[in-house]
Amino acid sequence: MKTKTHLLLIALICGSLTSFAQVADTATYPYVLPIWGQKVQDKGMADQLQLPFGVNANYVNAFMELDITEFQLLVGGKDLSGIINTETLNFTSVSATTNGSNFRADAWILPFMNVYGMLSIVKGTTNVSLQPTWKDAVGDVILQLPEFSSIVEFDALAYGAGTTLIFGWNGYFLSTDINYSRTETALLEEQVGYLTLSARGGYRFFLNKKNENLFIAPYVGMMYRDFVGSHGSNGSIGLDEVFPELDESFNNKANEAIQENQDVIDDPNTSLADKIKLEARNQAIEEIQDRVNDSGVFTTEINYYIKKDLIQTVTFQFGFNFQINRNWMLRGEYGVSDSQRFLMTGVQYRFGVKKKS
Repeated sequence: MKTKTHLLLIALICGSLTSFAQVADTATYPYVLPIWGQKVQDKGMADQLQLPFGVNANYVNAFMELDITEFQLLVGGKDLSGIINTETLNFTSVSATTNGSNFRADAWILPFMNVYGMLSIVKGTTNVSLQPTWKDAVGDVILQLPEFSSIVEFDALAYGAGTTLIFGWNGYFLSTDINYSRTETALLEEQVGYLTLSARGGYRFFLNKKNENLFIAPYVGMMYRDFVGSHGSNGSIGLDEVFPELDESFNNKANEAIQENQDVIDDPNTSLADKIKLEARNQAIEEIQDRVNDSGVFTTEINYYIKKDLIQTVTFQFGFNFQINRNWMLRGEYGVSDSQRFLMTGVQYRFGVKKKS
């Protein structure tokens, strides 16, 4: 009897394996992958390898809060960033929710290394709340609109690739995973890159002493996700479609502010210094109002540049793999943090491609 080395695998992203003494097997390993599969066979461990190829279908739901760090608005080639920017728009809340199908094909290249490609078809919504606010040179508010909220629906297509590394010992397992994806959506002219890093650990529980292929493997871990090459994105949209009441509200609020200031100016009890300050404030409001209205920002399609960041990039993950047999496995995972939520459920089918005789 030889002492068995400790390795490998569970499906999709995680794996485990129980270590125990076993007689060496000199039979031929039948499949084209993984590389070193014959060495595993020679050590009597081939029955614990997963079938080398797999296809996965998953449902994914994600929620994330975002921070708009840069914003630039162009209407008819005119740059309005001097009066409409992240400071004056005053974003109070920005979040995105996505639902979609994720398809993945993978292969065990080495007994401890899995590589995969993935494709996601996503429907989502972006929820934006803002309260446009303009201040004077000393920081006093001269014009503030009511808070607006809008929900924009979008479709997206994402594709990418990744790899998973596995280590197992006595039923315990550790896995690390890295993948990179790019997302296309009609709202943005450029693709958005997305990097995901994760680590998980758990234990495999056999559910039938007579059937070692039936087991469940719960795990916990952490996941890091963030935009890659985050230089910002360009897009175009009709502002009146997103905020249909913004035009009327803007002009009403501007006129009200001017009139309120004028009432104080006309009051004979108002000091000369306050009158001069309020007259300058009205002049600034009128300039903002004229520039915004003349730009056509409310009624024409606008071009914009936006840079967004995740408020929180790390989530705690909880999940399980439930293997029914060597061909079929179910998986569920939930991730959570203060400003992110992530849910995934799916099914996996595995198969082998035999060597040519």
